This record gives sequence, structure tokens and C-alpha cells, in this order.
Amino acid sequence: MPDSQAGALNGAIRDILKVTSANGRMIHARRAEQYCRDISRRDYDLTLKQHFDRVELREIFNEIRRTLPTLNAQVFRITDFRRLAEIARKMGIVFQDHALAGSDGTGFRGFYVNEKEVLKSPIIWVNSAAPPAAAAAAFWHEVGHHLTGQIWGTSEPGTSALNTANRDDFCDPKEIAADMVRVLAGYPKPIAERLFGGPDMEATCFDADRLVAKAIPHVRAVMGFNLRNQFSAQENVFYLGGMIHTAKLRTTLLSQYGI
Repeated sequence: MPDSQAGALNGAIRDILKVTSANGRMIHARRAEQYCRDISRRDYDLTLKQHFDRVELREIFNEIRRTLPTLNAQVFRITDFRRLAEIARKMGIVFQDHALAGSDGTGFRGFYVNEKEVLKSPIIWVNSAAPPAAAAAAFWHEVGHHLTGQIWGTSEPGTSALNTANRDDFCDPKEIAADMVRVLAGYPKPIAERLFGGPDMEATCFDADRLVAKAIPHVRAVMGFNLRNQFSAQENVFYLGGMIHTAKLRTTLLSQYGI
């Protein structure tokens, strides 16, 4: 691994913990590192194959592209809620935003509900207290639930996006398919090939340092997102874990499915 990538995870964690007390830094740093490395060590390829074969995942992707023809071709950079509301409206979805500050990164980022017996239209709610890039990512995840619900002919009573990279959620095929929309919106194929492509793609999927070294500059460049002091250290660690999850899923889709 190039020297520029070695230690990238610990470097990001040190930056996050600069605002914490010196007495608690080492303990928190170890916990943060373990949390992030646990995400990077999960076998996403095995998880995806337990739910989808290559043909099925391709068919889902192609169906989603009927509604979002530029998905996987260009970055979805929009964070303005008025523009996201217009995108939702064109898909027959009511968009709502409200500030709901969570504690220690456990608050909701977004929510989708489509109770046809109660609601005239499906609803996407986004937490406006989240960073704009995170709120936009939650929006596209919930759009994913809407579109895959149409593909499978199911009604979603309620699905949510959290700050954490939830292990249990990733065992749910509906969550995987919805997250695919968010991931491809942030890392279209040309960018994914540049960042993660090459003969060591599969190794990159399991290497937290490589994933962090690629993800942080990309997210900062295209969405203006930084791990900032305005959030608690734990919230920022959760955001960092989310970056690793997103980059890891993106690399898996590219290396194993050619998407």
C-alpha cells in the first residue's frame, strides 16, 4: 500500500479527537478505530450474493435507471432542499424536512413511509439538522426505498436511514438495494474506477486505510463535507464509519458486479 494511504484511518480519527480531553483520547481512539475496522472487515461480497445474483442485481439497477437515467454516470451534488423537494415531487413523493438533532450520532437522518391505506402520497422526511451532504445522502437512500418498492411491488410502512453503518440493516436486501442508489449517486462509475479500480480492488474492500484515503478527499471535493468540530466526536466517528461503508459497498459493486 502506498505510504500516502498508510495510517489514513488513524490520522482521520486523530483529527476528530482533537477537541476531546487528553485523558480520554487514547481510549476513545482505540474504540473508534475498532468500530471503523470492523466495518472494513465485513464481507460485503458474500452478503450481496446471499440476496442477489449478478443478473438480478443488474435488473434492479436497470429498472432504477429508468427513473434516474444519469445514476452511475454523474455525481448527484444537489443539497438544496427546495431542489430535492422538486425531484421528489416529480416521482410522486412528498418531501418534508425538519431539524431533529440526535445525541451522539444516533439521530435519524431520513425516513420514508408509503402507507397506501393512510397516505395519498409516499413521504420522504430528511433531518435538516444533519450536514447538507449527509441529508442529501439520506434523501437518495430513501428514494432507493421508493424505487425498489415499485420494482418489487411492495408498500413500505416505514424505513429510516441512521448515522451509523448498521450491521443488521445491511443484512436486509431492501436496505442493500436502497443504499445502492445512494452509493451510485455519490460515486458514479467513472469516479469509482479512478478511485478504487485496478488489480487490488478486492483487497481495497477490506482495507480501512485505503478506503478512508480515497473517501475523505472525494466527499470533501464533491459535496463540501468535512468532519467538523460542530459535531460531537462520536457523531464524527459515525460519519467516518459511514464513509467507509459507502466506499466499501461502491468498491464491491464495481469489482464483483461491474456496476
